[in-house]
Amino acid sequence: MLFSYQMFGWMLGLLILCWAVFRTRLFAFMDNPGSRRIERLDGLRFILAFSVAMHHYVYSYYYLHGQPWTPAVFVHNLLNLRLGAFAVTLFFMLSGYLFAHSGPVSWIQFYQKRLLRIAPVFCFSSACCILLALYLQRHTLVTRDMLLNLYYWFDAGITGIKPGLFGMQDARLINAGVYWTLYWEWAFYFSLPLICILRPKTGLLPLAIIVIFIAVYLIAPFNQQKAYFIACFAIGALARILSETVQISKKFCDIGIVLLLVLIFCITNGNYDINFLPLFAMLFGLIALGGNLFGLLRLKAFIRLGDASYSIYLLHGIGWFCMNKYIVSHHLILNRTQYTLVSTAVLLILLTICTLTFQYIEKPFIALGRRKFSWLKE
Repeated sequence: MLFSYQMFGWMLGLLILCWAVFRTRLFAFMDNPGSRRIERLDGLRFILAFSVAMHHYVYSYYYLHGQPWTPAVFVHNLLNLRLGAFAVTLFFMLSGYLFAHSGPVSWIQFYQKRLLRIAPVFCFSSACCILLALYLQRHTLVTRDMLLNLYYWFDAGITGIKPGLFGMQDARLINAGVYWTLYWEWAFYFSLPLICILRPKTGLLPLAIIVIFIAVYLIAPFNQQKAYFIACFAIGALARILSETVQISKKFCDIGIVLLLVLIFCITNGNYDINFLPLFAMLFGLIALGGNLFGLLRLKAFIRLGDASYSIYLLHGIGWFCMNKYIVSHHLILNRTQYTLVSTAVLLILLTICTLTFQYIEKPFIALGRRKFSWLKE
């Protein structure tokens, strides 16, 4: 396992390698030339999914080498510790930004789209975890409450519960326990009808400010983490308003983004600390205003991988788990260089698989979600 600046250098090298590999014609099937999506936000999605993968890379290594799954394992990798909260914070803000003006003609069709967007790869990831748990527990199989446990593993993240499987109590860590964020995404989606009722009466800007006030001053004293996540969605909506009413040069935005990134990774502690939320709000606001990190977020390779970011998010933990489990169970002794090279190869294979799951699982179900089914009345 690389430490400190070595890890930072390796991650930069991985991004360069991803750019070199996934910009080629081999992955041209990921292009969507007719799309009206904002390219820098697709590039941002990949950077965030990559950050989560690098955060869990450290967790997985130490966990499968006998250490508990706790932040204490980051003592030599503080950068990776901060990557987790950084990515989740901006993911939630991105959701708030994208759905700030939501007001569908049919809420049934809206939730149909959301379900068909989230559930297919979720179920694929869960199936992989279940099969791995079944294999690992084959000699000490426990079938008690099996159907109940399986129900939670195929709930599309709505409950946020992931019980043990076949006697493997920590089965949720096979995919790094990433499902918990989907609970908050669903909570946000289920709040949208109420938001749509209130928005015409108050306006989006006052409503977003009110939500932030309630989160920071009324909820945070009792549960800071819940307040933090609620505020993230509202800040995303504020950024949407900002992007529609304010115009700042991209060069200024990019310089501000770099300075804020340095500050965030120097002073934050890797927790969901509401005191640092203004820094993340300014960072996301500058991206919403057009900042793209001097073109980094608009690189073709990163835009392509941004489309596959949901698959990357749900599947990367399985890749790290299988790699480390194989190394430990076969008693392989790898030095830092060898382990880093193996990790590089596994990541590239994983990203390639994720482009395929996007193409053959996510994309068809996204198209299906846009269809109006016959059972829906006019």
